[in-house]
Amino acid sequence: MPPIKRIVVGIDMSPLANWAAARAALLAHESGSESVDLIHVIDNLAIETLRHLVQAPLETEHRLMELSRKQLTEIERALSEKYGISVSTTTLNVGRPYTEIVRYAEFLNADLVVLGAHGGGLVRELFVGSTVDRILRKLARPVLIVKREPQAGYRKVLIPVDFSEFSEQATEFAMNIAPHAHITTLHAVEVPFKARLESAGVDDKLIQIYESQVQVQKKKEIQQFISELEAPKANLSSVVELGPASAVIRKNMEVLDPDLIVLGKHGQSERDETLIGSVTRRVIRDASCDILVVPLF
Repeated sequence: MPPIKRIVVGIDMSPLANWAAARAALLAHESGSESVDLIHVIDNLAIETLRHLVQAPLETEHRLMELSRKQLTEIERALSEKYGISVSTTTLNVGRPYTEIVRYAEFLNADLVVLGAHGGGLVRELFVGSTVDRILRKLARPVLIVKREPQAGYRKVLIPVDFSEFSEQATEFAMNIAPHAHITTLHAVEVPFKARLESAGVDDKLIQIYESQVQVQKKKEIQQFISELEAPKANLSSVVELGPASAVIRKNMEVLDPDLIVLGKHGQSERDETLIGSVTRRVIRDASCDILVVPLF
């Protein structure tokens, strides 16, 4: 997989966005990226509301814009000094944040977009209409959602896989941005129609035999999946566990305590239910660590 050359960071001046900028700078420093680009978007709807509230709207807007420019300059200076990286551009736009960030990332041909888990809402529930949710739906580029203040490069990465091309690309991208991490690929397996078999009175011992057979088969498949990856595999391990995907992922998040979870994003259409499916939503909601969502390139 080609190196990460250009990283775009959405900045809203919140502490979480500052963590996102720091993580992007750390990744750029470790991977030798060519640039980090910052974008701050002043919501035009908020501006329109402000115009109806204040006595001198133009002066107030000018002050707001000037403050935002100063804050961007300070963030740029701090990142350059601490991480020794070059911030190529700092952009201040007025518009809808998700629209402007998507447009900017596409214009710069960004290899990665980094965002903070804004306002705590995403941590509790990734709700339809949020900036991050809409960016995930509309942007066909990897998106890193930062939930922790970065102290070092990623060291423990968890990747739920389904052996698809999406999982393959997500795993290889993760190995690219976390070259020194131990990566665990995880596959949750269930016997097809297990609940219906139980309802039909199929003997529990027979169902257990089915589960053992499926688990053996999936262990072979995950080893085959790993062997076909086009990247070094020294720090790769695999786990296959019985159970619903959400429950298995949640259990392994608690046991492994990763600092990054990587998910493949299926589809590009906003109407595609698998784009931000139920399992992905739960992982993003429940995880206390950073989340990387990788589409099919």
